[in-house]
Amino acid sequence: MRLKSFYGTTMTEAMRLVRDTLGDNAIIVATRDDEGGGVRVTAAIDDPIMPASANAQMLSSQTIDSESIETIASAMIAHNVPAVLAEKIVAAATQYANDDPLLSIGAAFDTHFHYTSLYDEKENAPLVLIGPPGAGKTLCAAKMATLLTLAKKNLAVISTDTQRAGAMAQLGAFTRLLKTDLIESEDAHALHDAIAMQKTGTTVIVDTAGCNPFSEADRQTLSAIIKATGASPILVLPADLDAFEATTMAKAFQAMGAKSLLPTRLDMTRRLGGMLCVAHEARLPFCAFSASSKVTDVPQPLNPVSLARLILAPPQEAVPQARLSS
Repeated sequence: MRLKSFYGTTMTEAMRLVRDTLGDNAIIVATRDDEGGGVRVTAAIDDPIMPASANAQMLSSQTIDSESIETIASAMIAHNVPAVLAEKIVAAATQYANDDPLLSIGAAFDTHFHYTSLYDEKENAPLVLIGPPGAGKTLCAAKMATLLTLAKKNLAVISTDTQRAGAMAQLGAFTRLLKTDLIESEDAHALHDAIAMQKTGTTVIVDTAGCNPFSEADRQTLSAIIKATGASPILVLPADLDAFEATTMAKAFQAMGAKSLLPTRLDMTRRLGGMLCVAHEARLPFCAFSASSKVTDVPQPLNPVSLARLILAPPQEAVPQARLSS
């Protein structure tokens, strides 16, 4: 498999160059506007140069691999994965080419992305959720509380979102169902004391107010809260945001201490290119994802294989849910 980029002043001219050079069997991997103007198209094709000793089995394998890579390239386009990242993923998948596209793209995702657990039972550090307004932090806090309660863990839920109308009432309704007290913390010092007063072995979940990462005042407030917890914050970010806006936002949260990424709204998102771009460019490991507005649908783990399944799933197919039962 060879990857080659073609430049043209128009898309028609670039596509003509692709056909003239690689033929009609070329796979279009990505298209993008060129920095100098015009259009740049990246295409892929099986390398026709083969050793003379190549046998029928090898030829058959190449055909299968080509179909697998074509499936992956099509998925990159369908999910609006930014061109540069799409090229990297397809190139890595080509190196691990397999007749099963799930294995090929899974290997590529293992190469280009990082993963971590949502909850480290041994460390038992506070679970601190940060992110922009409306990202789903409060819902994720409730889902985590449900998960830990059913696992019969000692639990404390703290909210610093004291200004948003209804925020405390929403989380309070969840915690009452779980027979867990909700602690309200109005500042970083109070938060530090609230965490310190918990019994040994208690898992603390901290729900923070939505932060505008481009506001100096919001950044200072959130940074103080993060410092008070002494934890590694989880960035909760909707998966349906524009790739470049979301990446800029994620980098700002990373500068404030975000250590992992939990994408939300996957039940309403059919193009996951933005989510991939955020994780890759901000170098944030995936820890889980949320694909439902129901508290009983817990955050699901993300690893190379589960991520591959999300990307290769038909667009109309709903994301399968992992439900809890008592």
